Amino acid sequence: MVHTKLAAAGIEVSVGTVAVIMAENGWAAKRMRAFKRTTIPSDPDKVFADLIGRDFTSDAPGSRLLGDITYLRTGEGWLYLATVIDLCTCMVVGWAMADHMRASLTTGALQMARDRGHLQPGAIFRSFPAS
Repeated sequence: MVHTKLAAAGIEVSVGTVAVIMAENGWAAKRMRAFKRTTIPSDPDKVFADLIGRDFTSDAPGSRLLGDITYLRTGEGWLYLATVIDLCTCMVVGWAMADHMRASLTTGALQMARDRGHLQPGAIFRSFPAS
């Protein structure tokens, strides 16, 4: 980017020279990330009460769980990772990966937690972000 701007300004210099000068001065290029919209507001009639609120504690394993999604850029595109965390043990008890961020990603992680015996009857699950 620096070399491109210099060339556009009519300054003839090699990419290597620009790199050396930047390194000597402790400068590094900052790569701009593409903006990616990840949250789409849902229908207000489909939003449930937040039963966990800001209380991220639990007295019993499998009774209160938290979910989140992170995304990673790979050579083949975006990889989405959903996790389910037990608030009592702070352990990741379920996860799922996909090339999309639809509801099935989160439900897949929650199903893993259930199938591995990490959910108690009446468990509360809170997934971010809140609408």
